[in-house]
Amino acid sequence: MEQGDGSAAAAAEQQAGGAEEQQLAEDLLHRFERVLHSDPLIDEVGFLHPTQFNSLGCGQDGDSAPQAPELQHGYFWCRDHKLAISAEILPKLYRAARDAYYSSRNAPLPATHLMSHTKALLILCPDMLTAWNSRKMVLSEKYDFTKLKDELQLCALILSYSPKNESTWSHRRWVLKQVAEQHQDMAELVEKESVLVKEIAERSKMNYRAWRHRCWLIPYMTRKQVLDELKKSTRWSELHVADNCCFHYRRSLLLALLDIRENREDSLSWESETYLLWKEELRWNEMLIRRYQGRESLWNHRRFLSPWWIQQLLAVEKTCPSMTSQVDLFIIQEIGLLSECLNDPVDEFEESHVQAELSALYILWIAKQVPAVKGKLEERLHSVSIMGLKDVLVRACRPEKMRLWMNLLGLADPSQ
Repeated sequence: MEQGDGSAAAAAEQQAGGAEEQQLAEDLLHRFERVLHSDPLIDEVGFLHPTQFNSLGCGQDGDSAPQAPELQHGYFWCRDHKLAISAEILPKLYRAARDAYYSSRNAPLPATHLMSHTKALLILCPDMLTAWNSRKMVLSEKYDFTKLKDELQLCALILSYSPKNESTWSHRRWVLKQVAEQHQDMAELVEKESVLVKEIAERSKMNYRAWRHRCWLIPYMTRKQVLDELKKSTRWSELHVADNCCFHYRRSLLLALLDIRENREDSLSWESETYLLWKEELRWNEMLIRRYQGRESLWNHRRFLSPWWIQQLLAVEKTCPSMTSQVDLFIIQEIGLLSECLNDPVDEFEESHVQAELSALYILWIAKQVPAVKGKLEERLHSVSIMGLKDVLVRACRPEKMRLWMNLLGLADPSQ
């Protein structure tokens, strides 16, 4: 009996300890939600080791300045719209937020409870799709522009520390789509989105998701915004020539301008403007190629630009056959660039060798994509002491790529 009484007492004590632990976690969640509610403009969150957290300042709340009662807790610090959370409590806080979310989702509570719990939960775990979906359901009940702007604020907060979180980017696009469907003026929102993506791209290199979001915005842009974005992204691209994402964005902008031109009645003036933009893009791209050797993103961008440009020049020649062949002039220019790249002296980092290979693959790409100029390319290659496309392959490409391109261009020996 004594042994049984001891076991029962231990079980009761364990149960009491578990209840106390749960109550502590719920208190932490309550304080966390009060912090979030007291400052809806929080734009940065940091999860700090306890030693880092203690170094924020003096006092229990980690700030030398007086704070509101809801911020006076040793695990949270909030000042100037910046929030710090001690990593020590994250497991407990997450479990409490998750349990509170599931309880509110299945109970007939006001929507404000569900939104409060999901906000806390998503800041701790932004990949929880069911929580995002719950917020969508609440926001879909009645269109409220103010609440949707608050939702964009929440997404920006999460992206400040998790810039590649696909769930958050997806939810952000859903919110913007809701606004667009209500025929709200999107110009200001699009401008803010573009600035946000630029800031995130500065902090998070090669962030494909951020740039894809920026591309997604293009259909909502005005013609002026598309032109402005093309201009503003020029400097950024020059400073990040290895980041293919920014060049993909420029390609999307150029394609959007082509679509706008085709949908307007005064296509002639638009056509002239498009030609000038494309010509300038080719000139700018060539300048970067000469300045930064061996950057594949630059050559990929030129692969996009050249076929369309050649097709337009060919179309002009059909209507005005007496003109000096602009196609020939362009081919001469491209072969000259190839010749320079093939004859550049070898450097210790082998960038010139990579440059030569990329330039060769670019010429082969043109020959494949625009068969109408293949003969012109062969002719001009001979003029600079290069014995045709096959010689380009032999001189610049690695053996494993030679066979592929031989077959693609019909240069392979049938007997082999």
